[in-house]
Amino acid sequence: MEFKAHIEKLVGAANWSKWKRQIELLLRHHDVHDVVCGDRECPRLPAEASAEAIAAYEKAQKAFIKDDSLAQLILVGNMDDSNAELTSVCNTAKSVWEKLLSVYEQSSGQRLDRLMEKFFRSEKELEDDIASHIAKLQRNFSELNDELRRVAKTTLPDLLLMSRIMSTLSSEYFEFKSVWESVPIEERSVNKLTERLRLIKMRLPSKSTDSTALVATRKKVFKKPERNVTSVVSQVILLRTVGRKEVNQKLKMMLFCVLWKVFQKVKCGLPTVEPLLT
Repeated sequence: MEFKAHIEKLVGAANWSKWKRQIELLLRHHDVHDVVCGDRECPRLPAEASAEAIAAYEKAQKAFIKDDSLAQLILVGNMDDSNAELTSVCNTAKSVWEKLLSVYEQSSGQRLDRLMEKFFRSEKELEDDIASHIAKLQRNFSELNDELRRVAKTTLPDLLLMSRIMSTLSSEYFEFKSVWESVPIEERSVNKLTERLRLIKMRLPSKSTDSTALVATRKKVFKKPERNVTSVVSQVILLRTVGRKEVNQKLKMMLFCVLWKVFQKVKCGLPTVEPLLT
């Protein structure tokens, strides 16, 4: 049975990520992905080769040229006219691929930094369910590992992904965190974690409803937060931890004034306030 893949043509940065993944799968299906990424190169004829070596070289060279041509057909055949024109000066599948990477992706160092920041700064959005949130983290983790594999020939373990998922959970999962930590490391998996978190969430319908309502009304209703030592100090420490170069001066002064009043009430000094705010 003939295999046919339906891939949307590459038109630009908007569909680059999706196109890249689909094309890589198609290249692997045809056993030519190694030609595109450079892991397999055109064979070279050794000096003073025997007749048998020359015959083997010619056969291997012919096979490589055939695979390289197939890879180019797959790449160019799934581009729009502008991208086909962009790569028209490339004469190998590898050079076509590198041209596309140079246009649609950052340099290795910049891309790696961006992917790391994206993965470690991701937080759960109020409108996302737990499965969607984990899927986003998995996608970020996969992209990060792909780049690490390409640049440094290494990858991060799934334990790091599971730890990152746990660190983004809200306080309603506090008890589950303790239960999960008791599971032996060798028995942990992302699929098992996802399944258990979904079961936990199904038992919390009211909180889910409250979260949805909060998203819908957060712009209409504003409730003045209670100012207590814990919440204010937490905000100050958060500002310091994030390491922003330009902190909102109005917010800084408000926090300082609140801390000053609170500590005056309990009749103690403020020896550590200034360091926290700088």
